[in-house]
Amino acid sequence: MFAGIDLGGTQARVAVARSDGRITAVRKVHTADLGNPDAFMRWAAQTLESLRGRERIRSIAIGSPGPIDLKRGVLVNPPNLRGWRNVHLRDMLAELTGARVFLENDANLAGLGEFHQGAGRGTRNLVYITWSTGVGAGLIVDGKLYEGSHGTAGEFGHTILDPTGPLCTCGQRGCLEQLAAGHGIAAQAGRPALEVFAAAGRGEPQAKMIVTKAAVYMGLGLINITNVMDPDMIVIGGGIVQSWSLVEGVLRETLASSPFIKPARRPKLRRARLGDRAGLTGAVEWARANR
Repeated sequence: MFAGIDLGGTQARVAVARSDGRITAVRKVHTADLGNPDAFMRWAAQTLESLRGRERIRSIAIGSPGPIDLKRGVLVNPPNLRGWRNVHLRDMLAELTGARVFLENDANLAGLGEFHQGAGRGTRNLVYITWSTGVGAGLIVDGKLYEGSHGTAGEFGHTILDPTGPLCTCGQRGCLEQLAAGHGIAAQAGRPALEVFAAAGRGEPQAKMIVTKAAVYMGLGLINITNVMDPDMIVIGGGIVQSWSLVEGVLRETLASSPFIKPARRPKLRRARLGDRAGLTGAVEWARANR
């Protein structure tokens, strides 16, 4: 069997799958309830032990928010997991389970899930964008996950659109994440992003203006990544899919506004299909690929 783990700041989930990638069981927990990395690793190992039955789990892939040191299998200092600094996730879980363990960026694995079993099926070059509290991307090049020289490819949220813009947590100014993601929208509106999108859905003018502006910035980001990657398709997932009707038209219009990106090479734009299952599905696929 193979296993996938989707580690998030709010929730963590574990899945086991057969050799064909079919997920047979899933368990989840609120990350904060476990308190620390050691407790989480013990929970994950015990859960996998209870789910595997008589089968042996051959390999496990963990999808985690970055930054990650892929070579050492270390979670460095994720902003949404306070206190999880320089955690040797790969080695800790390998010792507890006896399986081969792989650590990968969560956006990468969500992209891999959509590529294999979601909206990106049938493509060769895919950009998956997760648009929620933050912004990240998973890049599939010629059918394979592209990680970059240091394992940090796909930091789409930290591409700079306005060098005089607001200061980002990464230290740069005017990052796409600050201009279009949930915490940036909340800062502009003075209220949670979820409330802003709900108000925009009701037709509130100020909220609609903020959401449209964020979507324009994201559309400009899509132009940039199209010019860099030349993908067959761009799939957008994350929390934004709940408000897809508010942003889809703006995204398409902005992407189509580029005179340089001719229609013949303009990527298809799709809403993600797997929802919150994308990360787990991708983690299982990564475990299978690294058996």
